[in-house]
Amino acid sequence: MRLICQCSVSALIAIVAFGCTSPTASVGLDATVHFATSVESSCWSLVTPAKVYEPVDLPADFRVEGLKVQVVLTDAPGWATICYVGPLVHVKSIAVQ
Repeated sequence: MRLICQCSVSALIAIVAFGCTSPTASVGLDATVHFATSVESSCWSLVTPAKVYEPVDLPADFRVEGLKVQVVLTDAPGWATICYVGPLVHVKSIAVQ
């Protein structure tokens, strides 16, 4: 019985340790800047053919509806939003296409 308990605890520790890590890899994409509005909120998003992302730190110079950009994004763990248009991301670099 003691061996089963120790194995369960070891497995639980491993799951928590690996589950709490956030991917830090950067993703480079071609995207279009979009200003999403609704009755409840409004926010900027980066639209790609495959997915929509919500940047938490889109530079003011790039807040132009329809602007075509190339961006490098990383996850933004610990941030919250009221828009919920897509995963929250940090903009590591951005340039006009």
